[in-house]
Amino acid sequence: RLQIDAFAALGSRASRGELVTLASTLLDAAYGCGLHSGRERDALAAPLLRLGSGGPVPTASYLEAVRGLRRAGPWSLSTVRSVFAEPLVRYIALEPKAGRFTDELLRGSPLLGLAETTTRLAFDADSVSGIAHRVFGETYGGLLGLNPGVATGRLRVVGDGQLADGLELGRDEIVVLPATVSELPPVGGILTLAEGNLLSHVQLLARNLGIPNAALSPVLASKLAERDGQRVLLVVGSDGSLFLETTAEVAPELLALLEAPSAALQATKLDAPKPDLAIRKPIALSGLEAGLAGRVVGPKAANLGELARLFPGRVEQAIALPFGVFDAHTATGPGSPRARLDEAFRRHRAGELDEAALAAEVEEVRKAVAGLSLSHELLAELGPMMVQVFGPPGSYGTFVRSDTNVEDLPGFTGAGLNETVPNVVDQEARMIAIARVWASPFQPRSMAWRSRILNRPEDIYTSVLIMKSVPADKSGVLVTADLATRGVGLTVATAWGVGGAVDGEAAETLVLRPDGAVELLSEAKAAYRRRLRSTGGVEWVPASSGTVLTGEEQAAVRQLAEEAQERLAPARGADGRLLPWDIEFGFVGGRLTLFQVRPLVERGQVLADRLAERLDPSPAQPAATIDLEAAPAAPTASEE
Repeated sequence: RLQIDAFAALGSRASRGELVTLASTLLDAAYGCGLHSGRERDALAAPLLRLGSGGPVPTASYLEAVRGLRRAGPWSLSTVRSVFAEPLVRYIALEPKAGRFTDELLRGSPLLGLAETTTRLAFDADSVSGIAHRVFGETYGGLLGLNPGVATGRLRVVGDGQLADGLELGRDEIVVLPATVSELPPVGGILTLAEGNLLSHVQLLARNLGIPNAALSPVLASKLAERDGQRVLLVVGSDGSLFLETTAEVAPELLALLEAPSAALQATKLDAPKPDLAIRKPIALSGLEAGLAGRVVGPKAANLGELARLFPGRVEQAIALPFGVFDAHTATGPGSPRARLDEAFRRHRAGELDEAALAAEVEEVRKAVAGLSLSHELLAELGPMMVQVFGPPGSYGTFVRSDTNVEDLPGFTGAGLNETVPNVVDQEARMIAIARVWASPFQPRSMAWRSRILNRPEDIYTSVLIMKSVPADKSGVLVTADLATRGVGLTVATAWGVGGAVDGEAAETLVLRPDGAVELLSEAKAAYRRRLRSTGGVEWVPASSGTVLTGEEQAAVRQLAEEAQERLAPARGADGRLLPWDIEFGFVGGRLTLFQVRPLVERGQVLADRLAERLDPSPAQPAATIDLEAAPAAPTASEE
């Protein structure tokens, strides 16, 4: 009955207030069907109820309520995927058609009517707020720009499982993904049919490199599929506006501007810092400090030493192996891995090796480094130090993390590009893991992303950070800025278990406002979480449901953000603007532990806004209020 009422209301040109009331009723129905939790229902319904059903209301309040309503679909989708995770994996393996179960279930639920109602309201809210979304010549509402940027390239629609099957993507492709993924090669632009985790490594890399990144409505899937393989222009503005058009339809005078993104990127490519290779002994946490970053060790180790001093009691013990140790093992003799790498890039620049031949040479270097045995001198120094710092062998685990000289540069962080070997308990396995981590920056994906920003991607040196394992109950990422609405606040993504929120899983994502308010962006609905295994490594176990961060833990995160702003030396971008902090943390029994801190770098915003202005030169000026008794702006015929 609610579905019939929804479509009748849409067809009868209902007023804004009537649509708001209908949306509120459909939210209750979705909650009753188990598609939303009570917390989610309240988060979406409260802004709608504050609007009422008639009369003038602030435009900003209307936009906020409708923006929240757009989360109803992705939240329902994540609920179904979480609840049916195990049977779907089994049945899809037997019959691929079972993959349609989720869509069919939602289409038979109140979500179908709610999606139609939301589409009408979102189109109207964007229209009255002056936010434009144009896809292949037609105007849409309900889309969401996640990261500003500009890209041109071939549109590539990627299906479920294709990346896992080894699908290769090009650097100039605009890829359409069914959801955010943790392992993505460098591409020109990213469009997802679900918003995903704002603080996953892929989202942070997109921000680092100015790669346009947006979430689209699933109703656009067929329209995108029709243009699969065509060259397109993608522009995402800092206000969340989105423009997607085939380059054949772009005005000739704008085509000249399309050279600007690649020219700007080339002009801002960076040189890798030259490390001091003379220090070839392990360094304990107490000997690490910020001045060593990029010179003796990587920024993870240097910043961890700073964190240990500035936040006593919140950082576990660690040992760093400097760049000099890496150099001592990789740069000895004319046939050494370092010599082979330098020669390969020299021949590539001289035209003697094509891209495929260069990649093959780099892969041979990676294998050689991964197969190295640690020297007797290093083992003689490292063994006693580990006993002193960590305890007797076998009584602890460590995370073996890569830490290069080309991370956390002024325009690039390199989040998630290299390997971390988790919770290594056996001493012999730990030594093997060190060589494996040394080799990880030479993986194709890492080299490809790095080549976008470095003049000489081969000038890479790897230090290693050996950190004592922390059995975190929950873990996540804090950014000292509101990444969702560009307002004032903190963005926090937290998931259950170890290493949560950075690999794109369904994390609890919140915006913590200065006045104490909390805005829910998503709940943690991953079916499984990582747990440290006593024998080494991690294991996957069922994850809890419901709220992740307690009120006390939210307060601890707020306090951490304040202390970080006060105690950490300010970091500025190329334009002199203060950069927010990106902090990885965990909780063990309610106690806050810090793992890493780095500046959050964003690129591409100025150019994207300039092009968006040219593509939509006369955006509507939002009025202070709108009338709920009036009819909403009408979508295009295709949206009907």
